[in-house]
Amino acid sequence: MGDVRGRFRDDLARHPAPPLGDLVQQAVVQGRRLRRQRRLAQFGAGGSALAMLLVIGLAAGPLGIGADDTGQPGGPNLVLPGGSVDTGSPSPADSPTGAPRGFEPGTDENPAPPVGPTPSTTVIDTVRIGAGPDGELATTTPQGALELLTRLLPPGKTSGYANLESSGAGPGMPFVQLYLDRGDGPGMLRLSIYRDRLGDDPRPGTVELTEVPGNCVQSQIITVHHDAGLQVDLMIATCLVWDPKGTVAAPAVLSVEEATEIAANPTWGTRLPAEYVINGAKRFPKLARSNG
Repeated sequence: MGDVRGRFRDDLARHPAPPLGDLVQQAVVQGRRLRRQRRLAQFGAGGSALAMLLVIGLAAGPLGIGADDTGQPGGPNLVLPGGSVDTGSPSPADSPTGAPRGFEPGTDENPAPPVGPTPSTTVIDTVRIGAGPDGELATTTPQGALELLTRLLPPGKTSGYANLESSGAGPGMPFVQLYLDRGDGPGMLRLSIYRDRLGDDPRPGTVELTEVPGNCVQSQIITVHHDAGLQVDLMIATCLVWDPKGTVAAPAVLSVEEATEIAANPTWGTRLPAEYVINGAKRFPKLARSNG
């Protein structure tokens, strides 16, 4: 019996142990890659509807807190930088048939941006996430998210509010859009509150920068990871609309540092202080909605 055991040990010794550490690391990398792909897909869900959102007119009206509010989306006129409205002069990229840009007879009504170069995601910082809100909370709504976002933005005029369809999101996980004009013309921002169930979440306070070459809608995405797998994504665009024939260029209205500070605010979550939800419902009663 002893000889059998000895031969068995000798045989095992000739075969190295499987590289479990490598397998675990590969699983971690794959999980992070899947999380990043899901986040980009979530942002892209509403990207094909930007052409429709751009033809929403805006009515003027003061806000008084945070950034200045230029009102609810209004009629079907093209809003130009500076607040003027173009009701008849087509731009060089306009459709020859008179249809809104991105909508051609006999074609897909929602043209999505073509697949571009591979996005890159880098951890750029670690910040301290403060204590979350207390008091009465309510499920986060698109209107509530816009209410909080406009309070956190630097001074400027806001407009172009929209509720975008969010792929795979659940209750309290809105995906919203607005334009911010700090004096050099409006730029587009999008914010998403999201919690996945993939596990292996980065430590709270981890800040990631995702850059998507060749896609002005997703030029830079700042992701700040909060507790319990919650992540807040703030997208800085360099155009106001996606169109296969051309785009409406726009300035990047936030720096990476400013976007990080906003996304790291501890008030963000799938539940917000009730005042934001209530005030947002009053302030954005007719929030434009895109089905992406």
